[in-house]
Amino acid sequence: MSTTNLAAVLAARCADRAAVPALFGDDGRSWTFDEIDLLAGGVAAALRAEGIGAGDRVAFYLTNGPETVFFLFGAWKVGAVPVTISSLYNAAELTESLAKTQPRLLLVDGRRADVVAGIDSEVPVRSIDGSLPDVPVFDWQHQQRVDAVEVDDDAEACILFTGGTTGRPKAVSVTHAGTRGSLQRLARVSTGTEDEGTAALDAKPNLIALPLFHSGGQHSLLFAFFVGRPAVVWERFSIDLLGDLMEQYRFDNFFFLPTMVFDIVHAERVLPFEGVKSVLVAGQAISWTVRRAFEERYQVPILVNYGSTESGHIAGWTGRDMKAGLWKPGSAGRVYPGVELEIRDDDGAAQPVGTEGEVVVRSAMTKGYVDDAEASAELVRDGWVHTGDMGYVDDDGVLWLSGRKRDMIKCAGFQVWPEEIEDALRAHPLVRDIRVVGVPDDRLGEIPVALVVRERDTALDDDGLAAALVAFAREELAHFKTPRRIEFVAELERSATGKISRASVPDLAPADGGVR
Repeated sequence: MSTTNLAAVLAARCADRAAVPALFGDDGRSWTFDEIDLLAGGVAAALRAEGIGAGDRVAFYLTNGPETVFFLFGAWKVGAVPVTISSLYNAAELTESLAKTQPRLLLVDGRRADVVAGIDSEVPVRSIDGSLPDVPVFDWQHQQRVDAVEVDDDAEACILFTGGTTGRPKAVSVTHAGTRGSLQRLARVSTGTEDEGTAALDAKPNLIALPLFHSGGQHSLLFAFFVGRPAVVWERFSIDLLGDLMEQYRFDNFFFLPTMVFDIVHAERVLPFEGVKSVLVAGQAISWTVRRAFEERYQVPILVNYGSTESGHIAGWTGRDMKAGLWKPGSAGRVYPGVELEIRDDDGAAQPVGTEGEVVVRSAMTKGYVDDAEASAELVRDGWVHTGDMGYVDDDGVLWLSGRKRDMIKCAGFQVWPEEIEDALRAHPLVRDIRVVGVPDDRLGEIPVALVVRERDTALDDDGLAAALVAFAREELAHFKTPRRIEFVAELERSATGKISRASVPDLAPADGGVR
């Protein structure tokens, strides 16, 4: 079979460790690699019975759990393209996702029957568990061996939805070869050699902390299987479930979102991190306050990985880098070997070392956005993915990020990056969470306004704390970067994957030059 097809990841494990337990649910169920392959074969046969073949898109609206693993590999076996839709979406969002991606079939379970009933779409619907009386059953649980079909390197492998932190979620088309190349690159970085290697037969499992409809969760699953590790899949993150699973499986590493680390830091329960070598954090920048609190509490280093659904893995730090003294605090990490990266100005010209511009990467990871031709043309140009992130590379090949191109605030002609202000103010002990936005101003064009979730039970009232935060920012930042206003909010809106949402613009009054 083709080694390009992502189904080859499972086939390789069946060849060298078929009887090894490979997948665990949070309810105690488990499957070997061979059993996964047979169940995926049942899915493949059922898809073919529905007339689904190579290149056809199949939408999944499924509660996160082990079954999604069978459906992903089953679809890949026949060359079909999974469209992984968030199980948190309502009927309108699900309908919009179907309209964007035009799948030939929608697979659902019975957990959100009200949402399924409210879909406004002509796409045929099948139930994987037979729990919806008005929906035909997708008959997939007949185990059988099905070999994967050959696919081209640039064949569409999956449709993933971006988190939508800077706009409405977009449907990203990723390729088989691009995804596999990203797995190979990360495996080589992890081993420190050109040999990708495989884990020992008794290797501890990896917790797939992010949902499988998310690129981070899906890539974590593929990476675990690619290097031969088992995987534990849960429905959703919670501190108590995390603690229970840690006690059961004794994980030696984690991949978390910053919001998960935040919750761990603030949890009353002390989690059993003994034996955990490192925690990898990606998805968005983690604040120094949260990072320091976690590392001090649990004595486990946090490593970072920079990349995206559209570009794959670009830069990061490993445990070996830390031991070798290469780590540079505040950076995105060393650009990984094999990554072609340029920093470009607004005219598309590559910039020299140390000069800021947009991060651009040559990548076969994505075919673009299936629902937005104009945005796709902006994203991928001549094989180069334009990340929208601003930053520079130093003399040691370390990438430093300053913010998102489209989030930039132009204040009195100066460029102001919200993330820089957020990082500075997060260091204040009374700031629990923060988002900075630009607000129109007649004189300055735009000014930065900070939306702050404050710590409770403090001696300062809102006016006093606002003044204190502005004074604190002036000590840490240039004058033009200092927030002109502080607004206190109960909580910050977040996307389905936990990122602070920059898509919605808060209803703030025009600037009046005051602080409140």
